[in-house]
Amino acid sequence: MRILLHSYLLEAGSGGVKRNREVIKYWKKYVDEIIYVPLLGDMRRASEDDEFRKKMYNEIKSLGLEIPEKVSEVIDSEVIKRVPINMSKLKFDLYSNTTQYKINSEISKIMGKIDADIYYAQQEFPQMVDFLTKIAKNRNVGALIHIENFLGSLTEDFSHFYRAYSSMGLSGIMYAFYVTFLRSYPRRRKWVELINSGKVKFAFSVSEPLAEIYPFMRKIYTGVLKPGNAFDKKLLDFRDKGKEDYSVFYARLSPSKGVLELLKIWRKIDENKKLIVMGKFSDKKVEKLFMKNKPKNVEYLGFVSQDKLIDVVSKAKVLVYPSHFDSFSLVILESLALGTPVIAYKIPGVRSVYEGLNAVKLVKEGDLAQFRQEIRKIYDMPTKEYEDLINDKKLWEFLYEHSSWEKVALNELEELKKVVN
Repeated sequence: MRILLHSYLLEAGSGGVKRNREVIKYWKKYVDEIIYVPLLGDMRRASEDDEFRKKMYNEIKSLGLEIPEKVSEVIDSEVIKRVPINMSKLKFDLYSNTTQYKINSEISKIMGKIDADIYYAQQEFPQMVDFLTKIAKNRNVGALIHIENFLGSLTEDFSHFYRAYSSMGLSGIMYAFYVTFLRSYPRRRKWVELINSGKVKFAFSVSEPLAEIYPFMRKIYTGVLKPGNAFDKKLLDFRDKGKEDYSVFYARLSPSKGVLELLKIWRKIDENKKLIVMGKFSDKKVEKLFMKNKPKNVEYLGFVSQDKLIDVVSKAKVLVYPSHFDSFSLVILESLALGTPVIAYKIPGVRSVYEGLNAVKLVKEGDLAQFRQEIRKIYDMPTKEYEDLINDKKLWEFLYEHSSWEKVALNELEELKKVVN
């Protein structure tokens, strides 16, 4: 079996990229060949930066993937120079909604049709899927959908983004309008077009049934990958190292992950209860708002090493995680593996994976008072009850099911084989 991938692989750090790389490690043992066509942005950068070009090729080859010879021709072409770099958000969205599809067509003429059994984008961006349809020799084209970038309708989109960004005030509400109409709507519209044209055959999710969220996807093969994610087993070695009297939050520090709501929650928590925040801010404006409104009992450590992160999370009393955007959250999974219970919003992706686990307390999205109440319950919990919470039989069964990247990879590979067959 030959798989052609067009995915985010180079910028290790996000949960999605980590998942892609881990899965590929195991696919190599079970398939004939994995072909990788770099993203247009990476090929554009490689056209100007020889050092990056060399690094890109070396990194992809180190993952055991093959880059088609024609990629080099694309990098040296005049067409790739029309892909803009260092764009503002507005310019990027205008480009990706229009010009990128034209460039896809021109680059595909240079690439030609590439022989593979299946063509797979490990992200839901329609620009990537559109490109695959143009270089595919068959209809076995599809993607892994992370349910964040668009929902089933404009109304759902705006409600979703309003909840995510209104913590920034008027500018956040305006941004919710912007994302709804200039990002989500065009992406959903393009997906509908691709599916109606018969050029896309399948789509997978790691949490929710796609056909229930997107009626237009009922025309193609869809499936929920189970298990959809995994954690590194070494995390289990850090359980039972002793708990300290603080809470923790770590993620990409953006309004969509609830980093500003976190401050509103913590402002009414007892002053002697500390919250440690770790991660990198999505932009300077969010960082300024965070620093300006940060209570004294909130400590920001910045972007820390993996060893430091594991140490801090494993000793925390609880992970507070008011995220608005998540499908199968690796942050929650890793916290549970480290023996730290979680309080999170009951958003669809989190609910579909973690509901029913006593160590994950789910709160109605936006209900800050209930969130505080759950935090206080954890702090007031007797030691025996707390230990039972993080050593619950059902939790251990869940952790066992999600402790193998090879199991995740083989399950996904089986689903891909179903599409081919």
